[in-house]
Amino acid sequence: MQMDNATKPDWLALKQKIPIKKAAALNDMSEDSFRRHHRHLIKKVSPRRDAVVLGDALAIGQSKSEA
Repeated sequence: MQMDNATKPDWLALKQKIPIKKAAALNDMSEDSFRRHHRHLIKKVSPRRDAVVLGDALAIGQSKSEA
């Protein structure tokens, strides 16, 4: 997912937690696939809710030099 400076979210927005379903949609994969391959990014927000930091979800698939 390529973004230019006009469409990049600001640093504070990158820290917000988003649902797993939304993070999976941003990366064009199913929720189950996201949970299976990127479980290290998933945080337990409450006993029934898991979330991912938006910046982490957007960084999937980008090399360190692009970020």
